Amino acid sequence: METRKIQRVGGGTYTVSVPKRWAVEHDLDAGAEVRLYAHGDGSIVVRSAERDGAALDRTEIDIGVGDDGESVGDDDSEGGNAGPELVRRLLRAAYAAGYETVTLRPRDTLTDDQLRAARRTNRGLVGTEVVADAPEEFALHNVLGSRDVSVRQTVVQLRFVARSALGQAAVAFDGGREADLERLRERAEEADRLFEMVARHLNRSLVSMAELDRLGVDRPALFDYYVTAEELAAITELSVAVGGVAADFSTAVGDRLAARLEATVDDAEALVAAAATAVLEGASATDAHEVLADRDEVTAGLDDLEAAVFDDPDASFDGTAADARALTRLLDALGRIADHSAEIGTVAMRAAMRPDAE
Repeated sequence: METRKIQRVGGGTYTVSVPKRWAVEHDLDAGAEVRLYAHGDGSIVVRSAERDGAALDRTEIDIGVGDDGESVGDDDSEGGNAGPELVRRLLRAAYAAGYETVTLRPRDTLTDDQLRAARRTNRGLVGTEVVADAPEEFALHNVLGSRDVSVRQTVVQLRFVARSALGQAAVAFDGGREADLERLRERAEEADRLFEMVARHLNRSLVSMAELDRLGVDRPALFDYYVTAEELAAITELSVAVGGVAADFSTAVGDRLAARLEATVDDAEALVAAAATAVLEGASATDAHEVLADRDEVTAGLDDLEAAVFDDPDASFDGTAADARALTRLLDALGRIADHSAEIGTVAMRAAMRPDAE
């Protein structure tokens, strides 16, 4: 870093000198045109080329031949083209990377399966529309501007989705009711869509500082939201496992164990809500610590429950071997939910310790 004084020239113009070696390194000379970008965080960026965010304007993906001359494809490849699953992954990855327009170009033509996969992928993304849908090319374009997006509100929505999914999974332990697995899967897909939108704007902010201005957040906060969103999406996915495992239990598990399991899921839901709220509301370090302490309590409760079922010879567990395996998977899923919540709590703790934290 070098410091320079602002000089006043003529009738009110201000100038700042540029070190000669900087100018030489960037091929600048007297009379060269540079571009100034002023940003909301107080920084002023000087660039010799107009490139802030331009790299994310569009991308074209050749799904016929790779960079090494080999065909790009998977086990479902047809005629040297990428299979439907790879088409889906490529589109989602390009969207998350932050491109405004993504075009798929095949070696020859896109197959019906590839086009169907591409259309389904578009329906699973937030803010995109199909602008080309033909065997020769398929293209998506983002129509949701950054100024129309609230990353914080997206995380708020994700918190609701994660809590709702856990609540739906918990009903499987209440009087023999069954969890709506289809609804749980829809929740998990919704969480993935929301997380990918947050990931998209984080990746765009790494290329363009103007993205941060449009979003109205700084980089530390945006990264905190990204990590929180990722953990909430993982928690929602685990809620599907909780609901599915509950469906595997036989009626011999017993009301007493079912009640304990339901209470444990409720505790996990409360932990998820508290962790996400700590990030969203800017909790103090002490409040963030409480989230981590609550995680320890949930984990200890899971250990006690496992010991009571499998280590106590007088335990009332009358389930089958399949029930025992299902219970093990359930306790593991709940433990991982607690760990993901702790990661969110750690984000809140770090945020509280930053110099600019109030």
